[in-house]
Amino acid sequence: MNKNVIINRSERIADAMEDFRLSSLEAQKNYTASSIRLARQAGTDKPLLFYTQELTRNFKDPADPFRQQQIIRVFTPSNFTAVSDSTLEKKFKDTLLAHKPQIETYNPLSDIHSQEMNLFIDEPTAQFIEDIGISISGLSEDFASLESVPATPFMDDVAKGAAELKKELRALNARLLLLREEMVTHFDQHLDPAKVSDDVFSAALAVETLPSAYIQSYLSLKEQKDMLVSKLSQISSLIFQETRSRITLPSTLENVYEDISAGSALLPDLSESTQAQ
Repeated sequence: MNKNVIINRSERIADAMEDFRLSSLEAQKNYTASSIRLARQAGTDKPLLFYTQELTRNFKDPADPFRQQQIIRVFTPSNFTAVSDSTLEKKFKDTLLAHKPQIETYNPLSDIHSQEMNLFIDEPTAQFIEDIGISISGLSEDFASLESVPATPFMDDVAKGAAELKKELRALNARLLLLREEMVTHFDQHLDPAKVSDDVFSAALAVETLPSAYIQSYLSLKEQKDMLVSKLSQISSLIFQETRSRITLPSTLENVYEDISAGSALLPDLSESTQAQ
């Protein structure tokens, strides 16, 4: 068994998870704590497998909207064996979005290294999983094999470029806010320019009557912002493609690799994340 898969007596597994949480917090490390637990349905004694995952990113950006996340999945007798693949798929997605903390824009969404992703299983659950045909040692080996990849010179270069773009975007957002604060003084309706989204502000602008100089200045700054956000999204895609191609997959995930790694669903909305930084 590897150090990232912890199997212990039922009365001790909760303490093991809590120790992991506390040690991570004390070391100021972000982490994921996953577990598989056997339960029985009340009244029928029907067995159920619960997969849970707690993800904590308190040590990234205090404004990070994804800083805490909890997932619960229930598996019934008809799909018990899927609990293994689901556990590995979830770790793969998290590993795909993990990076070295010093690479600021290697991934804008997460900075949890695979070494800080643990799976906890109590002994009765582990035995039940073995009994239904899932090898615990195999699951453990596959779980351990999904490792965060180190940053490459390419990633370093791209990250430096993205850092400069983010500085430009922060400055541009500040200019936009000042202009919006001045513009709303001419609005008939009340809006908080610091809180409303660009879409809401633009919709309000469409029904207000303002001097053309304001409109032209706003549209010019907004166009510059859209261009920067587009460039940052392209950088995120480059890093995403580079990362996923370098993660070693266990054989059980090879057939679903494209389904769970392709597309932009795993990529963050940089227009929001960059504003928060």
